[in-house]
Amino acid sequence: MPLDAILRTDELWRRPHRAPDYENENRALARLMQALSEAPQSILQRLADTVLEVLNADSAGMSLLTDDGHHFYWAAIAGDWSPHLGGGTPRHFGPCGDVLDRDAPALFSRWEKRYPYLAEAVPLAEEGLLVPFHVGGKAVGTIWVIAHNAHRKFDAEDLRQLESMGRFASAAYRTVRLLDAQEASRAALESLERMRDSEHRFYQLLQAIPAAIYTTDASGKIDFYNEAAVDFAGRRPEIGDRWCVTWRLLNPDGSPLPHEACPMAVALKEGRPIRGAEAIAERPDGTQRWFAPYPTPLRDPSGRLTGAINMLVDITERKEAEQRQKLLLDELNHRVKNTLASVQSVVVQAAKSARNVDEFRHAVEGRILAMSRAHDQLSRRSWADAELHELLRACITPYLSKSNVVLHGESTIVAPRVGLMMCMAIHELATNAAKYGALSTSSGRVEIRWDVDRADARRMLRLHWLERDGPPVAPPERHGFGTRLLERGVQAELHGTTSIRFTPQGVECDIEVPLTRGE
Repeated sequence: MPLDAILRTDELWRRPHRAPDYENENRALARLMQALSEAPQSILQRLADTVLEVLNADSAGMSLLTDDGHHFYWAAIAGDWSPHLGGGTPRHFGPCGDVLDRDAPALFSRWEKRYPYLAEAVPLAEEGLLVPFHVGGKAVGTIWVIAHNAHRKFDAEDLRQLESMGRFASAAYRTVRLLDAQEASRAALESLERMRDSEHRFYQLLQAIPAAIYTTDASGKIDFYNEAAVDFAGRRPEIGDRWCVTWRLLNPDGSPLPHEACPMAVALKEGRPIRGAEAIAERPDGTQRWFAPYPTPLRDPSGRLTGAINMLVDITERKEAEQRQKLLLDELNHRVKNTLASVQSVVVQAAKSARNVDEFRHAVEGRILAMSRAHDQLSRRSWADAELHELLRACITPYLSKSNVVLHGESTIVAPRVGLMMCMAIHELATNAAKYGALSTSSGRVEIRWDVDRADARRMLRLHWLERDGPPVAPPERHGFGTRLLERGVQAELHGTTSIRFTPQGVECDIEVPLTRGE
């Protein structure tokens, strides 16, 4: 088959994808960093195991170009394909070769239809997602995941995570190549002073990692930091500063955290790694970033403490997401309580004023439906401020078909509580007009006009309801729930005023509501 017949890359962005799990991803990268320092020769397999876990795939692995550039060999495999470790594909005819030729990620479906030799690699791949990684600007291999059945479909979030792992794969590959060239990682570390070139490449490795990393000597004096640490801290530290690259630290509760009590200082003083801590870094410009530190003491072959390395993982987005979630839950609880209270009031008042069951049912249904329409409009905006014209139009939708209702007013943004109450008030006026007033005849008409008065210190929303050309109007003998809602509800809920006039030409109503600065 031609290549385009098995490529499905464009589908990645059309498929539903899960929300990013930055916390799990950051923990995985932290474990890989620790594995890189403790057992660098096995880092490629650890990376394959981690990719399999983080992406919840059936198989995962790395394909590396041979030195002659003619083949790919599978240097690390995890999952169902692990028995194929050490196998590979030709450079000129295979999925990895096509990915390197395009120098772009690719999603393949049933690739054995194009590359028949892959039919021998069982279980067969239903889908394969491959990402190239580079060293020194040159593509040297791919990192990949496989789904062996149709139940697992890769998406754009899988691609983002695999590309993140691909950046680590580049650093890990360079480390392995460095250690292979020097024949022994421990020998290379013990002779760093005599091997300036190796030291330079080691620092390049740390510079390539996208997380903030710095090292100190045994006394806590900083002797190295990468550019990611500069970006995170918002400043360039001085070599010789103690404990931290950050300008100022805060505890999660906002209280000051002295540098000499920071996790890095504790790790050096107590000679143990620190895990599970969180803190806030304040930059010189006043901005703040949440982070999770991973300080780890470093020791020489004899066990003597020689310093420490620390990685600062930015978790600001996760913390902000948690805060937004809490605010939304609090707002939801508040709205539910208010809605239930409003429904209870509607039912109680309708029961008091209704003369029979049908009248009670119509009154309750109409008012709850009006609330529902207002809630629908506000929910579409996640209960943020809403446009008044859209809210009012939704509330009187049943009466717009005759083209005898006119809405006219400037674009006005109101808070949810204002919008909900105004919708309830307009519903009561429209219901009354449909029963007894201008909307009960084909010749009647209703005008709803509003504006915002900004003359005084505070803004005042003024809405005017006008009925004309309907039946003659006389003041009612008693005030029902609708009138009480207009007069008392607006005053109680919004601190506004309502004036209703039953003139012979038609009902007129003026509603004034103060708007706060935020509205």
